[in-house]
Amino acid sequence: MKCFNHTEREAVATCQKCGKGLCKECAEKYTPCMCDTCAEQTRKNQQQQAQNKEEQRKQKYKDALVDTRGEFIKTAVIGIVVASIWIWYSYHNQQGLHEDYGLGDWFGMFFVAFCIPFGWKVLTYLQSFIPISIFGTWWFWIIYTAVKACLSALVGIPAFFISL
Repeated sequence: MKCFNHTEREAVATCQKCGKGLCKECAEKYTPCMCDTCAEQTRKNQQQQAQNKEEQRKQKYKDALVDTRGEFIKTAVIGIVVASIWIWYSYHNQQGLHEDYGLGDWFGMFFVAFCIPFGWKVLTYLQSFIPISIFGTWWFWIIYTAVKACLSALVGIPAFFISL
């Protein structure tokens, strides 16, 4: 049998993929022993598999980080309701006091309250990595909820902008 690439040389090996005869020079090019065509095809397949794996990894992280538009709208509506209740409560409690809140104060309170649902959502996601016992006293759950609500106001502002 003669070498597929060099017809004047005797074949000393065969391609592992297609069985073409290869001379000593051609047989030493690739490990395992393959002809140029099969080696190129194998390299392309490996690159395609690596690219597909990388795309799947990126898509997995995008899916984990990016909310759907409907989820964003739902959270924003909840934020508007929370902010409206907070502003209404603050305004009605202010009637007996002689403090005047400026427009900036009201806007700031609205924005922070608006962001609470976004922060709550992020903290709930992070909480999934930390097991919290389902058993506890009522006081534990009241304090836990209050602390989570306060942290939600702080975490919610960057969470809102990331969700955009």
